Amino acid sequence: MDTQNVHEEAESDTVTYLRCGMISILDVIAVKLPEVFTAEILPKLDIKDTLNLAQVNKTYNAAVWSVEGVRSMETKMKTHLVKFGKKGWITELLYWAASYGNVPAVRALLESGVDVDQVLAEDNRTALHIAAIFGQVALMKALIGAGADVNKTTSGNQTALIFAAMLGQSSCVVELIKAGADVNLASNDGDTPLVLAIKHGYDAIVGMLILAGAGGGKEYGQLIAVAKMCKHENIVKVLEQFRA
Repeated sequence: MDTQNVHEEAESDTVTYLRCGMISILDVIAVKLPEVFTAEILPKLDIKDTLNLAQVNKTYNAAVWSVEGVRSMETKMKTHLVKFGKKGWITELLYWAASYGNVPAVRALLESGVDVDQVLAEDNRTALHIAAIFGQVALMKALIGAGADVNKTTSGNQTALIFAAMLGQSSCVVELIKAGADVNLASNDGDTPLVLAIKHGYDAIVGMLILAGAGGGKEYGQLIAVAKMCKHENIVKVLEQFRA
């Protein structure tokens, strides 16, 4: 069968599926006419419908979070988020995308000129902090690859590693250590990632951090005391093994 016949059959199938209601006209346009979909249809949807559409399938997601798709969101976001001012729509989009681990969305925003270390919350959290909190490893890798500061701190002097260790996000801890995060940097409360991992009972993370250079020396006695106080006997054993 020649190429022309293949295309004709494909087009015939598309028309048949459309007539039977098996696919929508929106699907046809998104696949067959992506430029028209991005330029003519997306701008007419409100922000809620746009974000919902991005979750339907990969085709819609790619269109919504293309550079042009993101740029078309500005007017929509300003309509709904006037109180955030000129840059509020970008902040809200990046926060949303980071929370859900939407790598294409974040990449599109960064390509549109958004700073990878853009402050997204009142306590100075960035997308990297949010990725660590929600355990979004793929997004974390993308942010680090885009130049995110792995030691960026919040107003409470909390790093992404502190959040990851405190919340048991072991895969994020691994990525941050590999990227050169400071394993001994403490928050304003005086807690290091290691202390927080001990307090919350994450023995695997405790081991990772110690192997990466956290704690050690005379601190082992204090760390063991913390583990005993929190009744994490498994971590007491881990610490005793390292001390020995």
